[in-house]
Amino acid sequence: IDKKAEQAAIRELTNKTFTMDELMEIGEAAYNRSCAGCHQVNGQGVPGVFPSLVGQGIAIGPVEAHIDIIVNGQAGTAMQAFGDQLSELDQAAIITYERNAWGNNVGDITQPIDVYNWKKGKR
Repeated sequence: IDKKAEQAAIRELTNKTFTMDELMEIGEAAYNRSCAGCHQVNGQGVPGVFPSLVGQGIAIGPVEAHIDIIVNGQAGTAMQAFGDQLSELDQAAIITYERNAWGNNVGDITQPIDVYNWKKGKR
């Protein structure tokens, strides 16, 4: 990507700071489209096949690890990489949703620019 295109992408992603409510609404819809098939609508997963996201693991751990697994997937598992499949907004919203749904209530927010910066190695 040339510098002008990169600057335009950054401007677009920082054009709006999303609220928790907005991210939760967008995140729930994106989660139901892209994640619920494995992790279930209630986040409980399928024991022994797809891990639960409720009260444990990636959904309540360090946000950096959560961004990484959404963007890059996890080798050797069914967890695919969504970095090139979903928009930065959808990825950020899914992360925010998973961290704050089903009683997780971590309380943090991931913005689209956070995902973009992760992808660019600007952690």
